[in-house]
Order: sequence, then C-alpha cells, then structure tokens
Amino acid sequence: MSLRSRSTGPPSEHKERVLRVFTEKADSYTAHKPLIDQESYRWMRELARVEPHHRVLDVATGPGFIALMFAEWARYVVGVDLTRALLERAQARRREQGVENAGFVEGEVGALPVRSGGFDVVTCHKAFHHFPEPERALAEMHRALRPGGRLVLGDTLSSEDPEKSELHNRLERMRDPSHVRMYPLSELRAMIEGAGFRIERVEEFADERDFETWMQTITPPPEVVKEIHRLMRESVPGDKTGQRLRIKEGKLYYTRFSAVIAAVRR
Repeated sequence: MSLRSRSTGPPSEHKERVLRVFTEKADSYTAHKPLIDQESYRWMRELARVEPHHRVLDVATGPGFIALMFAEWARYVVGVDLTRALLERAQARRREQGVENAGFVEGEVGALPVRSGGFDVVTCHKAFHHFPEPERALAEMHRALRPGGRLVLGDTLSSEDPEKSELHNRLERMRDPSHVRMYPLSELRAMIEGAGFRIERVEEFADERDFETWMQTITPPPEVVKEIHRLMRESVPGDKTGQRLRIKEGKLYYTRFSAVIAAVRR
C-alpha cells in the first residue's frame, strides 16, 4: 500500500462540522446515496479506465461505494475519508462483499496520508463541494498521482450565473452545514487545470429529483426543512437557483446538473 503518516494539525471549525454531520447521518447517507447516483457511477467507471495493474486512490470515499466498485478491476484501491463512522461502514461493506484488494484509511483531503506518485488513478466523487480549500485538495490529488496518472472528479454543478449560484449554495448549506460550495463547470475546469492537470474529457448530465428525496440523504431538522421548502417554492418564478425548480402535482422538483471530469497529471 502507498501509505504514509502525515500530521493534520488541530481540527478546524469546518472539520468539526463535517465530522458532526457525517457521523450523525452516516446511516441515512449510506442507505440513500447509491440510489441517486447510478448515472454518475457509470461515468466514473468509463472515464477512469481502470486496468488490472492500476493502483487507485479514492478521496473522500465515504462508505466506499466508488472504492469498492473499482476494486473489481484494479490491483488495489485505497479509500481515504475524514469520518470514522463512514469508514466503518465502508469496511463492513468490504467484508460483506469479500473484497481483499481494498483498504480504508482515516485522513484529510488537505494532507492525504499517501506517498507522492503512488497511484495511477485518483477519484473523487460528489465530495469536492465539501472542501474548504479546493486548490489545496487538488494539489494533494496531483501529488498522489504518478506523472501521466488520471484524476476523475465527479460533482454536482451550480449555475454560471453568480446570483443563482449563490442562492443554490445557500440552500445547500442550510440542508447540510458541512457544504462549502458547488461550482459552475467553468470554474471547476479552471481549478483543475490550474492545479497542473490537462483535462481529457468532460461528461455533463442531469436528472430530475424531488424535494423529499433530497431531504432523506442528509436529514435536517423539521424547521429547517420547512424553511428550505419555502425558499425553493419562492424561487420557482425566474428560476432563481438555476435548478429549473418546478411544482408538479403539488410536489416540488428540481434538476440536478452534474459532471464527471477526467484529467491527466502533467
């Protein structure tokens, strides 16, 4: 395994929020997340192009969905996450599936506990919007890859319109206090290229989601759910969040825009 010990320093306020949210919501997150991300998983598989000799690092692995998926093809996979409760669920799933070429390690994205150049592929799925220092996270992913290695990053997108993006992210933070920011595709591309990667391929896709399902993954208090619902309904005229909010048969729906980006370390 390409692992090493790194000092993470004192816990930050954001780190404490992440640990609190995902420790408290580990069960609901583990139960609901794979049900809503199947298309995203498909693009992650296709763009990663994992081969039998590859060493794969999955950053912010959570319950290990991506890591265990790639273990089917890779030489070995290491999943890193900050939250022990999620790692425990990843380990349980690994044992249940009888996977022997995957391991899970506690660590921070800003100081990944791995050797430089130790991996052929680095993946990060639907977690980038939680990182308070995205450039530092990308620098660590770049460090972990061998020259010519591939980064595959998938995340939900926000609008290119700054006002719509600001409201969208405000609602996301109300639901999940560990949320930092979802980015427009142009900004996400610029950060990846600025970190020393050459973008190879981008796949954009969208799916319709309803308000109730969104609330089930990270379950906020009832009064917060009510306030988010009110603000979203008020945002329908003029598409103020950039998510194509709409009411259909009395239910609130929106469109989730996502992208998976494959990039090569220069």
